[in-house]
Amino acid sequence: MKSTELICHKGKVYIRQTSYKGHVYIILMSSPSAIHILTPALNIKSNDPNRGVKAHAVVMKFSTSTFVSVPLGTTTAALAAIAAFNAAVGAARKTTWNAVNAALKIVKNLFNDAMIGDPVHAEEICVSGGFAVKGVGIRQKNVYTLTQGVESGTLICLGDVFGNTIFHAWWISRNGVDWTLIMGTPEAENILTGLALGRVWIKHQCRTRGTHGPVKVLFLDLI
Repeated sequence: MKSTELICHKGKVYIRQTSYKGHVYIILMSSPSAIHILTPALNIKSNDPNRGVKAHAVVMKFSTSTFVSVPLGTTTAALAAIAAFNAAVGAARKTTWNAVNAALKIVKNLFNDAMIGDPVHAEEICVSGGFAVKGVGIRQKNVYTLTQGVESGTLICLGDVFGNTIFHAWWISRNGVDWTLIMGTPEAENILTGLALGRVWIKHQCRTRGTHGPVKVLFLDLI
């Protein structure tokens, strides 16, 4: 299942996203302690007298998004559903509005997928589609974290634990694209020193006998 979340945990803020392969991406943020997952939301109430106009505005927005290419047929179907709703009277208003919701949900899922694929620009992607950015706080144990050490260029990595973890695999990147495998650790903590200042991406996976935990990615700006 594809999802994006914001999570609060022990005074730190994270964004966690799960890709279609089950990989989880967490972006460490320099804000209060919370983990959040970002998801697109359609903030149009079913009893809003202007819902037809607002739905049309969403279609106009996502049809020009530079982040997500919505198929022309999907856009046309959404506009047709909105036109049918605007022309409906009485009980037909409910059924035609359900059709509008269904059409917009298809597009919302497309934007959700794009947000998962590009967690760094998740908020921009969401807004470009005319959707509201929604954050959901959740509790979670053994959260994967990155913390800047006291000395310059020091990064303290703390991996999460999956089942009876016996080994922690780590990768490092300076751009979030090109990865280098670094020394694995038997313990959850891995302290990296001598790093250049700037953004550092760390990928982590805990491994047990016969199975592996999800791959997770964090970045932190060393200052």
